Amino acid sequence: MKFVLYTSVLNQEHYDVMAVPAIVRTARTENSIHGITGVLLFDGLNFTQYFEGEEETVDVLWHNIQRDKRHKNIIVVLTGHQEGRLYDEWGMGYIDISDNEIDIESCISAADFSVDTFKQTISRLDVE
Repeated sequence: MKFVLYTSVLNQEHYDVMAVPAIVRTARTENSIHGITGVLLFDGLNFTQYFEGEEETVDVLWHNIQRDKRHKNIIVVLTGHQEGRLYDEWGMGYIDISDNEIDIESCISAADFSVDTFKQTISRLDVE
């Protein structure tokens, strides 16, 4: 199973936070069709997304995200392969972290950061 974890910034020159529900709806529909699972966190400006699936499908999705004008300053945090899925129950879980006490930037920049650390960090948050 291939995975990608990245961060990006909402391109506010052309979009506002009202674009986010459309991103989530589209992701859920497309991910279900293509066997992608994962989670998207949004704090009102910044995205952090983890997604996983078969390698070819993940590569296509990753290419599409990189071309998506709603994102800018895209940074890969981690990418790789693992056995099984971390989020097999979510076609695309969504977490609004704008009101949470989570500091996702500190989490993903920690020296000992891993996908397991990421999952553990967000496991206490409400997923839509």
